[in-house]
Amino acid sequence: MCGILLGAFLLLRAFRERESVRAENGSFAVLGAAEFVVFVLATLGISDYLLNTILYQKLRLAEDKKLPGTLVAAGLVPSSVMAFSLLRVENPVELRTLLVCCVSIAAGAVLGTRLVGRMDGAKIRRVMGIALIGSMIALIVKIIVSEGGAGTATGLTPPQLAAALVFSVFWGVVNMIGVPMKPAGTAFFLILGMSPLGTLTLILVMGSIGPMSGAVSVIKSRRYHQKLCCAAVLFGVCGAVLGILFAITVNATVLNVLLIAVMLVAIVSMLRKPAPSGMAEQEGSVVK
Repeated sequence: MCGILLGAFLLLRAFRERESVRAENGSFAVLGAAEFVVFVLATLGISDYLLNTILYQKLRLAEDKKLPGTLVAAGLVPSSVMAFSLLRVENPVELRTLLVCCVSIAAGAVLGTRLVGRMDGAKIRRVMGIALIGSMIALIVKIIVSEGGAGTATGLTPPQLAAALVFSVFWGVVNMIGVPMKPAGTAFFLILGMSPLGTLTLILVMGSIGPMSGAVSVIKSRRYHQKLCCAAVLFGVCGAVLGILFAITVNATVLNVLLIAVMLVAIVSMLRKPAPSGMAEQEGSVVK
């Protein structure tokens, strides 16, 4: 409900400001089709943050400082739908574990939105590129851990909960800068012995709670690309629903290779991106 309400607010604001939205870069039809595909793929386990980062950079939709807010706002409704679908499964994860992780990532998200508001576009791009390299390393760790056999736990012990609390606050912060949490989060919970279903449930629910917690600050700041976010609210949620209904599965090896390839493209895009036209004037000497 919270995700849908925030998504409705994004659409209402865009309708009221439709002239300025039309003037934004990007074709709404192209963005709608792209967001549909992005969130179908997100149900397979590919981070929508990664895919939307590549889309945003390749289409040069806006200046870099708007990228984190765009990633947060675009995922509000589709990620809520995916999280809700998994929470309907009987006992996928213990309630105490779920609550600790969700409250922690929410706190980190609030801190993260304050931090990103003080960063210029060039710094955001560098931080995201470096953090994506760390996420790719975490993905490789996850692959190695998964080969050793899956865990069966649906909850964490008190010491593990303490570690999860620190981890969740940290990833709540970096998630608001635009860094995907799925690769690192999946590796973390699998290492702690959580079952694959429990891990997936935690990651998708935390991936919904984090953006919702930071969305108010993002919306207030207006540091997001309205056209892409509206496309995600309207068409991205359709992709998420379709992916959930058909429960599409992909061979684990193929999915891991695809994930690493997507991450490499995103890393190169962030660290070697040429400046869009007009950005030099906006970013000044930082771009030069």
